[in-house]
Amino acid sequence: MKESRQLTLLLPIILLILGSCTPDEPPPPDVSNIDVPLTVLRFDQALPNVDTAQLTTELQRLDTEFGTFTDAFFTHLVPVRRGDFSPAEGQNVLRAYLAYPLTHVVDSLVQQHFGAGPQVQAMAEELRQSLRYYRHYLPEAPLPDTLVTYSTHFELAGFLYGDGQLAAGLDFFLGPDFDYQQVNPEEPIFSDYLAQSYTPAHFTGKMLRILIEDHFPAPRSGRLIDYLVYEGKKLYLLELLLPETPDHVVYEVTTDGMEWLRQNETEIYAYLQREDELYATDVDKIKKYTGPAPYSQGMPRESPGGAVNYLGRQIVASFLAANPEVSISELMTLTDGQEILRRARYKPR
Repeated sequence: MKESRQLTLLLPIILLILGSCTPDEPPPPDVSNIDVPLTVLRFDQALPNVDTAQLTTELQRLDTEFGTFTDAFFTHLVPVRRGDFSPAEGQNVLRAYLAYPLTHVVDSLVQQHFGAGPQVQAMAEELRQSLRYYRHYLPEAPLPDTLVTYSTHFELAGFLYGDGQLAAGLDFFLGPDFDYQQVNPEEPIFSDYLAQSYTPAHFTGKMLRILIEDHFPAPRSGRLIDYLVYEGKKLYLLELLLPETPDHVVYEVTTDGMEWLRQNETEIYAYLQREDELYATDVDKIKKYTGPAPYSQGMPRESPGGAVNYLGRQIVASFLAANPEVSISELMTLTDGQEILRRARYKPR
């Protein structure tokens, strides 16, 4: 994930040894001995092929093959099993969904991009490797052992179901060649600043975010410093879990946006102090600072949304450097952003 050292061609052996590690950063730990079973189930291929004339039997078959995922899918994404529907009404909903033109378009796009499996298997293997790092750094945290892939009408990129299993909506990973604006240019979720991360390269990061946010939920209230440190902890952890992934992919920004963050750390911190925002408690204001956006509130349009989260990451890195006895597991349970900032002895660069 980090930039390679610039070495001359006279040192090929050293280049191979050093790989992508920077001088001040150790290589990632060897996690090859950590067993992470992960079964991949392709609901996106099974649902389009059901026999709509035999839906009672077909739904039972899907339940057997996909377990509790089908209840989650047919309750929250395609409301076949909504509480006020009879079984017959639910089956009519499913027939209508399968016959709807957009369903055919999405299913065709998903099969065109992901087909019989090599791309999905590659994404699953990358996720599996990251889950090994996840187990290494967070030995007590639960891990999924099943990944179900599905597609809908661009409803949800992923979620946890059952006893903590992962589900991924492949319709959110069609890029970078697929233009999401063509689906609906008026739909906010297809805005460029969001759609830039709807690619296979972002798959593992998005799945990891779901796990992290479930096990370490965001503050329910507090100050901006608490929220930006929370986001910073996630980013720092994601870097550890994705050591071979470029920073801009981990942060879900453009390469230019990533460079802007690196070049403007001091300016971000100075702005928050000058505007007396670090201890702001207004929920809407905090969301504007930390959430996805075309650019960051109060900052130049070249800035990526959520620029303060990078500041949180830098504070967390300083905190760990100043407090080496604190493990990643312990770090993730700390919630007082002001105390972390104080103990970090942070100085922006």
